[in-house]
Amino acid sequence: MREYNTIFDEFIQFKHFLGYKYKTDEIVINEIKNYLIEHNITKITKEVTEDYAGLNTNISSNTIARNMGVFREFCNFLKYQKDIDCYQIPNKIYPQNHNNFIPYIFSYEEIKLIYSNLNEPLKDYHYSYYKQKAYPLIIKILYQTGMRIGELLNIKLEDYNYELSAFKLTDTKNNEERYVAISDKLNEEINKFVTKFFYNKSNDEYIFKIHGDSATKYFKKVLMLSNIKITDKGPRLHDLRHTYLVHNIDKAIKENRDVNQILPILKTQIGHKSLNSIAYYFHINKDILGTVNEISENELGYLIPSIGEDNE
Repeated sequence: MREYNTIFDEFIQFKHFLGYKYKTDEIVINEIKNYLIEHNITKITKEVTEDYAGLNTNISSNTIARNMGVFREFCNFLKYQKDIDCYQIPNKIYPQNHNNFIPYIFSYEEIKLIYSNLNEPLKDYHYSYYKQKAYPLIIKILYQTGMRIGELLNIKLEDYNYELSAFKLTDTKNNEERYVAISDKLNEEINKFVTKFFYNKSNDEYIFKIHGDSATKYFKKVLMLSNIKITDKGPRLHDLRHTYLVHNIDKAIKENRDVNQILPILKTQIGHKSLNSIAYYFHINKDILGTVNEISENELGYLIPSIGEDNE
């Protein structure tokens, strides 16, 4: 095989050319490169891929599946783009298991408690005035839009459109640009925040100058103050995204809305590629309907914005 640094650089450039940011996978590619160099491997065989897959016994099966997926793509690149003979890893080997993860779905009552405690951790003098306003707003946006925390923190002033009540996302997990709808009440709160802290500022500034880990730590403090038990399985900050989906499906069913109409809207809102990825949440929704507290629209309606509608 040609000099490893060159061939791996060409592979990464090829992925970038196809439109992939390839950030996390690039780390895996470098690990594969180092593995091949350290073991003086000149040809990738079945045994080589199996040995690499078994190197670290402390990582999860899903992580192994992801790493081997990257290895599979590299082997395909060698064979079909560079005409270099190497073992082709079958797709059925190292599949990811998506069925062993059960997201934590907050009940309506828990969301109400979280909202009531958003300002409690901020009484700590370590928080600046900017953070005192930013942290609660971040939690509200995550729950009311279904965005990922990484997507939210990558939003710049130029990506926020007050008139359209929407965010424009360009740096997403699936590398697909999309618009995220914002409820009227939340839009007013965001606009007030932006006006206060970004008067006469450049459009390429990030709205939330907060690290993801810091937002997670803050959220855990809020959960503790809300008497919501935290275990190694959650709740996590990302579970606000799952809860957004379940609560909106639940709301649609209770309002006798056509689910076939709301699903494509939810799919677009959260950036999923197919409707099948949302079907899982029907099972969760069915399970929680009998246990969530019944709270009237007057009490909680403002917390769950209607997607694709002008009113809340």
